[in-house]
Amino acid sequence: MAIISIDETCPHCIKEHAMFKFIAETPLKENFFSLVFQCQSCFRLLIAEVARTGTASPTFHANNSAFPLIVNKSNKFHVTDIYPIAPAIESPPSTPERASKFFIEAKEDFVRGRYETSAMNCRKVIDIATKVLHVGDEDKLVRRISALRQTGLITQEMADWAHIVRIDTNGAVHSDEEFESDEVDQLLKFTEVFLTYAFTLPALVSEKREITE
Repeated sequence: MAIISIDETCPHCIKEHAMFKFIAETPLKENFFSLVFQCQSCFRLLIAEVARTGTASPTFHANNSAFPLIVNKSNKFHVTDIYPIAPAIESPPSTPERASKFFIEAKEDFVRGRYETSAMNCRKVIDIATKVLHVGDEDKLVRRISALRQTGLITQEMADWAHIVRIDTNGAVHSDEEFESDEVDQLLKFTEVFLTYAFTLPALVSEKREITE
């Protein structure tokens, strides 16, 4: 029997071209089948609904073939639906484009277990965001955060939080220190709140003012 698999990104661990193990097949209706696969990285399940273009079911085809059956690469079958769907990763509305790009990368890195890279991208997001917010000549992130606090663009609590999660220190990303998932989770939460407070809320207020004027 040839193996049955599917070439997809896992919707759970977001691993691209994940190795999926075939678990089961069940008929849905005439010429349609549900196939259950297990990601071999996170061991969670994916279901693909498949229509046959020939006369054989996927398992019958694999049982009588010497070659692997990749259902979404085969001309014998057509994948009509896959679930669950991987959640869309987005940045807070009104985030500057480059900051948004690195924030999305940071979240993707976190989901894939690349914690050091996620932490580095979080700091890059804050570095870009503080440069957008503050036109002074401070070259250090910690100084820009302090200046933003003094001008009221961020709160004292946010400045304190930045220090707690070490977003304002070069050592957070330039050393060989390893990061645990909960540490990076806190970094991501801080980064998202910072972007929301600095860009999303002011944009919403501005929009409401334009409507009422």
